[in-house]
Amino acid sequence: MIPQPSTQLAVLDYNSPSPNLGEAGWGMWHVAPDQDASSMLNLWYRLRDQWLQMQDSDATRRSYATGTIQWLAWLSDQNVRPWSVTTTHVRAWQSWLEAAGNAPASVNQRLSAVSSWYQFVINEVHMVDGIERSAFFDANGSTRANPFKVGNLKRPKVTQYGKAQPLHAHTIQRLFDYLRTHAGTLTGSRNYALILTHLLTASRGSEIVRLRWGDIRPNRNQAGSFVFAWSGKGDKQETSVFPADAYHAIVAHLKIAGRWIPGHEDHISDDEFIFQPLITHGLANLRNAGGGGSSPLPAFSGGGAGGGGGHLSPKSAQRILQTALRCAGVENWADYRIHDLRHTFAHAHHAAFHDLESLRRLLHHESIATTGIYIRNMDDPVDKHSQAVLSQLGLL
Repeated sequence: MIPQPSTQLAVLDYNSPSPNLGEAGWGMWHVAPDQDASSMLNLWYRLRDQWLQMQDSDATRRSYATGTIQWLAWLSDQNVRPWSVTTTHVRAWQSWLEAAGNAPASVNQRLSAVSSWYQFVINEVHMVDGIERSAFFDANGSTRANPFKVGNLKRPKVTQYGKAQPLHAHTIQRLFDYLRTHAGTLTGSRNYALILTHLLTASRGSEIVRLRWGDIRPNRNQAGSFVFAWSGKGDKQETSVFPADAYHAIVAHLKIAGRWIPGHEDHISDDEFIFQPLITHGLANLRNAGGGGSSPLPAFSGGGAGGGGGHLSPKSAQRILQTALRCAGVENWADYRIHDLRHTFAHAHHAAFHDLESLRRLLHHESIATTGIYIRNMDDPVDKHSQAVLSQLGLL
């Protein structure tokens, strides 16, 4: 089993193994190291933690920590120490990742993460055996090249957004017909609000599941509309329009969940997550089963009816979408991802307005080239030219 990284990152003592590597300490290596090897490994662990601390976001740190722990776990199985690695080891690890069923994008991410760590080690100069040099050197004491960047390495080919499947209009209609018929129940109201919010804000999945009540407020410049503060990729923070339809769907869910009491809206804490896991068994709540009962729902502290106060995970949001598509009778429902709602919004917006710059801002893209990828035509091309050309040539 591959050990998982701790979220606690520490700047380490030079002479003690990294505590946040879990199983990835001396116990990973089958042969007990001598003192020199012990000092070298401790130095590598220390450099790893310093490198992780330098990353721009918590998400990047977690991802990089996972990649390096998987790499160290694999090296331990080969009884190879990090400073003895060659390109041959890198190729073998890549093959192992691919054989384990990792997607090409995931393999590339792991290779890039560990390559970045090695480059950091190479660029840092330390006293090693009384000599000032990097911690990655050959028998002559010269700094070695990054094994992830030299040799006959061939990274898996990844097609950017190759899996994106914007939902056709008829699929969206079928999906929301199903969602609306169940919007009067506890889980149904949450799922309707969740999917509608994903679609209308065009936000990334992780941004929506972490949405808190205090993130949404009335728009000071437009009566009856709303804005929300979001934290996106790279910990970027901005304020964007929050669609009124999504807001009202959220309020309807909060009322059913007993978390919104008319006249006492301040009962909801600004820090409370909107989209929470629901535990419905054992509740006297006929509405959750779709029976239309009128039993009042109790107001639970810290999350409402059956909620634990935490937020849904992106994987849970994905399952909610796929389940709704399946129940709505959509073919190939398992092929769709929650991120496809973002692409669906992009296609619909472009078809309505043909304003790429406006769409770029709504999608929070840095580059308009990325926005262009989102609006690739998913339908067969329409012939708008042949008849005109034939007429011009006198063939009609």
